[in-house]
Amino acid sequence: MLQYAACPRSWYHRRVDLLRGPQVPAMMRGHIVENTVSRILRESPFLVPADADSAILTSPLDADERPDRFNPQGFNAPALTPLAPCESLDALRAWARARADIHLPAVKAHHVELFEDHPMSVGSPDDLDDNRMHAMVLATLDWHIEEVEKCLAAEGGPQLATWRSGTLTEWPAPDGFPLDWDEPHPAVAAGACTLDEAWEIARPWFVDPDAGTFTLGAIHPEHWFWGEYDFVYSWDGTVSIVDLKAAVGDNDRSAGYVRQLEMYAWLWWTTHGGTQRVTNLRLWYAGAPNVKVIPAPDEERLAALDVELRDAYEQLFTHRSTDIEDYPATPSPMQLFTAGGVSAGVDADPLKRCETCDHASICPNGAGRVGLPQMETLRHAGRDWPIVNAADLVTRVTICGEVSGLQSPIKGDDGGITIKFNLVQGVDRIEVKNCFFPKPRNITRRIANGVHVRIRNARPTEWFQVPSVEMDDATVLEIIDPGDADGESIVGLDTAASVVGRVMTIRDTTWQKHRMSDSKPKWRLALQDGTGLIEVVAYAFAVPPSARSVRPGDDVAILNGVYSCFFDKPEIKFQKSTRLAILRRAED
Repeated sequence: MLQYAACPRSWYHRRVDLLRGPQVPAMMRGHIVENTVSRILRESPFLVPADADSAILTSPLDADERPDRFNPQGFNAPALTPLAPCESLDALRAWARARADIHLPAVKAHHVELFEDHPMSVGSPDDLDDNRMHAMVLATLDWHIEEVEKCLAAEGGPQLATWRSGTLTEWPAPDGFPLDWDEPHPAVAAGACTLDEAWEIARPWFVDPDAGTFTLGAIHPEHWFWGEYDFVYSWDGTVSIVDLKAAVGDNDRSAGYVRQLEMYAWLWWTTHGGTQRVTNLRLWYAGAPNVKVIPAPDEERLAALDVELRDAYEQLFTHRSTDIEDYPATPSPMQLFTAGGVSAGVDADPLKRCETCDHASICPNGAGRVGLPQMETLRHAGRDWPIVNAADLVTRVTICGEVSGLQSPIKGDDGGITIKFNLVQGVDRIEVKNCFFPKPRNITRRIANGVHVRIRNARPTEWFQVPSVEMDDATVLEIIDPGDADGESIVGLDTAASVVGRVMTIRDTTWQKHRMSDSKPKWRLALQDGTGLIEVVAYAFAVPPSARSVRPGDDVAILNGVYSCFFDKPEIKFQKSTRLAILRRAED
C-alpha cells in the first residue's frame, strides 16, 4: 500500500507482474543489526556470561519455524547457573557490548550466506562496513538500556509483582525460557527492584532471532492485513512500538516509515478489539544515531485508518484490475530528509523518484523499453534461431477436429475434469488432455468419439518434443458441425518458441540452500524484451547448469522453449532440448 502511494505503475509491476527488486547489501545490513540486537535482548546478564558462545540460548522451532511451545526441553535458560548480580548501569552496558562482539560476527556470517544464496542478490558482502554495523548495534543497545534505567527508577513499574510471581503473557518476549514457563525467574529478588530485574521486566516483545522469516507477524482478525513489529515496550503499562532502522534516515524512505508506524499502531488496536491504543511510536535511526518520535494516532485517526486501509485492500487486492492503464505512471513527489529523519521539504523534480525505480527500464517515465533486447533472429551455436517477441507469443489457440480415442471424462469433487482424447484433422492428429492444474470445467456432456469439437483457449505445448494441446479452467470445449471448423491446423500449430529478454526477477531456484518455497523445485524468472513480459520456468529435470550464474539485469536467450501458461500469463517452459544463452552481463 505504501508502494502504491509512491507510484501506482511501480506497484502494478511489483504486485501484478510480480517483478521484484534486487537484494542489495543495505538490506542485509538491516537484518544483521536487528538480529544481533535481538539476540542480546533475549539474553540476561544474570544468566549468560559475557564471553558465552553465541548459540547459548538458541530456540527450538516447530514445523512452521516458530518457537516450539511443545518442546520445553529445547529451551536452555532453565539449565543455566545464575551469575553474580549486575551492580551498575556501566557494568550492564559493558556486558551488552561484550555480547555484541560475540554475536555480530556469527550473525553476519549467516546473513552473508543467505545473501550469496539468493538469486536476486546484487553487489557484494564486501560492501558491508563492520565498524558501522557495530556502531549501530551499540547505539540500539544504549537506547534499550535507557528503558532499563527508567524501569529501575520506577521500581519495576506496575508489572513488578506480576513478573515476580512468574505470570507470563501468551506470547512472552523471547528470554530463553519455554513459552509456558510459570515459575519465578531466577533473578527474582525481594524488596526494591534490582538492575537484573529491570533488565528482564523492561525487555520488549520482539521476533525471536531464530524464528523463520515472516512467522511471528500480527494478523488482522479478518486476515487481510499482516505486520511484524520490531520492538513493543509495555513495562510501564502503556504500549510503545519502536521500529529499528539500520540507516541514517536521510532519504525519501523516512516518509514511508512514519506511515508504516501509524499502520502498526492501527494493527495493534484492531488486533486487541479496539481496547488497547498505542501511546508512543518511535523510529530508532541507528545510523544517525537519532530517535524520532511519531505522534501516536488517536481514536478518530485509528477509525479513519481502518476505513482507508480497508478501502485500499478492496481496490488493490479483492477487486483489483489487471489492466496496466488503470495504474498511471504518476509518482508522488520525492520527499527530502536530513539525518535522523528530519523533513527538509520536497524535491523540485516531479519525476525524481523514477531515477531509482526498479522498473525504470519498462516505464514511460524512464527508458520506456529503449535498450531492451528485441530481435527477429539470433545467431548462436552455428545456427540462426528465429526469435519470438513477448507481444507475439501465442499460448492460447482455438482448434477444431474430430474426437477419437476418448477416455471417459471424470469430474472431481472440485469441479475439475480429467479427460484425454485425440483430435483428428484429416490424416493429422494431436493429443488433447487436461492440465494438471487448474483442470478444465467447461466441457460439453455430449462429447463422444466421432463428434467434431471446437476447443477455445486451448494451450499448445510439448512433452519430450511431442506436441499436444492442454485444457484448463479457461478452456471451453463445444460440439460443432464439421463445416463450421475454424482456428489452427495441427500441422501449423506452434508449440515452442525461442525468446530473448532482460532478466527482471528470479523467483525460485533448485539449488538454493535456503529456499523459501517447499513446492516442486524449479527455476522461475521473468524477462522483459522491447515489447513486453516473458515468464520462464524450468523444472528440476530441465534446469541448465549455467542457470546458477544468471543474475538480474543479464540479457539472456531461451532457445527452443515450450509454450505454457502460469495463472493465465504466457510462459516459456524448459524442456530437455531447451538451451540457455547468456548474451550480456548486467555489469558489462
